[in-house]
Amino acid sequence: MTACYVSREHFDLLKQLGVKDSKAMKDPEICRIAKKIIPIVPHSTLVCPNEKYNELIAGGMNQGKMKAILHNHALLNVLKRMAPEKPEAVLIDQFAEKNTYYRYLANEPIVLRENVYFATKAEGLHLAVAAASIIARYKFVQVFSEMEQELGMSLTKGAGAKVDQEAAAIIRQHGLETLGRYTKQHFANTEKALHIANN
Repeated sequence: MTACYVSREHFDLLKQLGVKDSKAMKDPEICRIAKKIIPIVPHSTLVCPNEKYNELIAGGMNQGKMKAILHNHALLNVLKRMAPEKPEAVLIDQFAEKNTYYRYLANEPIVLRENVYFATKAEGLHLAVAAASIIARYKFVQVFSEMEQELGMSLTKGAGAKVDQEAAAIIRQHGLETLGRYTKQHFANTEKALHIANN
């Protein structure tokens, strides 16, 4: 989860560097641009490791609440880094309705309530969200590469039959407990992988 602040004076520079909706870009381009913008924009990236994610899901927390808490902490980090300057507004790439988002944060120190806006497909609406998405994807690619190195095997991003086969190989070689360090276990892929590994 990444939050970042883009001042008006950096708009043109970020456009020149190629910042746009990351969904229209491939990972090598995203990584190249991320390395250029990371030194420029105050930002915060928080990663929830798979083990922690699985633990929170098992404890009854849903993905929406997890995202809201991570968003809130990332925003707090950015506000600290850019102080005493303050943003004119905050735009959140909407994954939950506004009231639901704040309900998820009922037991958290909420960073901001004023001038906070929620919009779907926000990457296409503001450079700050686009920049945050690029940095987040870059971090994901880094973490994914680290997992491949740890396991000594190539991994496929996303879901599908190939992912099921790779997860089954991890179970055969390292055991089901190890799979929990590399996958979100409540997804259907885990059951499919277990079936493949046991046959």
